[in-house]
Amino acid sequence: MEITTLSLRQILKAVWEDTKALVNPATWKSLFTGKDSILEFGERYPVLTRHGESNIHNLFIIGNLSGEPDIKAALNQGVLAARYLYEKCLKGKKKEKDIWPVLIIGGGPAGVAAALELEKQGVDYLVLEKSELFTTVRKFEKDLPLFYAKTGLKHVLSDLEFHDSVTHKILSEWDDWMKEHPIKVKIGEQVKDILKQGGRFAVKAAEGAQYEAQHVILAVGKLVLLNKLQVAEEKGCVTKENVEVTQLPQDMLCRIPLRFERTFGWKTWIWFFSWVSLIGLFYTLKKIHPQFGNFNLGSFYPWLYTGVVWIFGIKAILRYRDSLQTKKYLSPVFFQTTFFSVIPEVILHHWQAYSLLYAWPLGLSPVTVQSFLQSPQKFYFWWTVILSFVLLPVFVMFTGKQYCSWICGCGGLAETLGDKWRHYRPGGKVNSQRERQIFYVMTFAVIATLWAMLKVPGENFIKTLYSWTVDFALIAVIPVSLYPFLGGKIWCRYWCPTAGFMHLISAWFTKKGRSHYAILPRKERCIACNLCTRYCEVGIDVRKFALKGETLTNLNSSCIGCGLCVSVCPTDVLKLNTIGI
Repeated sequence: MEITTLSLRQILKAVWEDTKALVNPATWKSLFTGKDSILEFGERYPVLTRHGESNIHNLFIIGNLSGEPDIKAALNQGVLAARYLYEKCLKGKKKEKDIWPVLIIGGGPAGVAAALELEKQGVDYLVLEKSELFTTVRKFEKDLPLFYAKTGLKHVLSDLEFHDSVTHKILSEWDDWMKEHPIKVKIGEQVKDILKQGGRFAVKAAEGAQYEAQHVILAVGKLVLLNKLQVAEEKGCVTKENVEVTQLPQDMLCRIPLRFERTFGWKTWIWFFSWVSLIGLFYTLKKIHPQFGNFNLGSFYPWLYTGVVWIFGIKAILRYRDSLQTKKYLSPVFFQTTFFSVIPEVILHHWQAYSLLYAWPLGLSPVTVQSFLQSPQKFYFWWTVILSFVLLPVFVMFTGKQYCSWICGCGGLAETLGDKWRHYRPGGKVNSQRERQIFYVMTFAVIATLWAMLKVPGENFIKTLYSWTVDFALIAVIPVSLYPFLGGKIWCRYWCPTAGFMHLISAWFTKKGRSHYAILPRKERCIACNLCTRYCEVGIDVRKFALKGETLTNLNSSCIGCGLCVSVCPTDVLKLNTIGI
């Protein structure tokens, strides 16, 4: 978050530039359209079933094109796709004349693994490869380390073995295996079109050849545009190439009506407006008319909220099956249940008890500060002051902004319910620059809190304005509505005053060398797969930090310490450096 390194004069200049931009139509257009819009989240992949089947029946996509970046995963995908095809589609069926039961496009690890498995099952198939088998791996540096991924299935299912090695050694092993176990492959065939006609596929090659097939396994890699990054100047370091851009093979895919992630067709727009309307109506009723006979929506809300956190927290634990993520998801489930439901609603029966773990201005806010001050003992007022300005800074020094993803109730809902869509978060440098609006909301919260606390004339207007703009719109309606479209952390990243306050503290501790929080990379293990960046819910380009070997902190990013980049990294590049975790 770049604003932490700016001087006061530069900050004021940035505020002035942002204010001028608000009246510029081009600003609003760029917000929703183009490369730097809030809808830009990075690489899009085809929508697939768990067996790898696309929206086009009998067209399967495996390997790098499906979003699986490592060799072990590619091999396993090939085997599983082939087994599924055999068991569900081909077992016991006779081959039709002049029609291939299975056509495999691409002779990389995924495609070859699928071919070897089909060979074992006695299924007739053909592999089409434009260059040679394992072309992408052959382009790697000769002594480039290849790592056995820690993610995914524990073992390699394919007969084509894989283990920690270097490029030339693993290729030598594979070439020897392929000599003894040849597959049906046609080299020099570059596929240009895949057309489905009458339940069959017509696959057209560059030189005019055409093949018909019942099933197609698409196992081609992405086009990789490599730019040199000055990341390996030290002696003994493996030279790295940073994948600045990766592209799908558009010449072919643009003619295949594949469904890609978050494609805004008419169904998506109906879903968008329906979901936003439903969430807006729910929170409006909760705020202005919560009582329906004997049923109070406000009293029911904490239990509904807690139930959602439980359900989607468990789903996330089962999705990742990782010790770090299990701890991370159990943490918001625990705090939401204990401190944001049971204690205030069952044990203490007091709404101010929510401030036991809600720091300013989530508990003590411009709307509630007078109620806190009017309490006889003023316990909750002084407790929240101590929590916010003494305990929270100490916590931040050791754990960065992990309060957002491990403790906070707002962040807990975003972590659990919003996890499925975390990769839809706005990405890129411009969207990171937009994060400075969090400091505008924080400034408004400071002014409004002091205004209400001191009972300055106009206090009721300020409280009402804050209640509707921040408490209602920015905390509740807008972020929850946008979870499926802009990821779960839209509130935490762009508008939450507490997150902005913690960011300034964490950045200051880091600058002074006192912070214990960081994400440490081992660049020699990075394979530039981009999973770390894809899963970052606050839009950090983690891959660049990993490739450069640069420590990621709150001085150079808005990291909230969820640890997903650490968990999804297949080659164990990243380490979460924090106390107690």
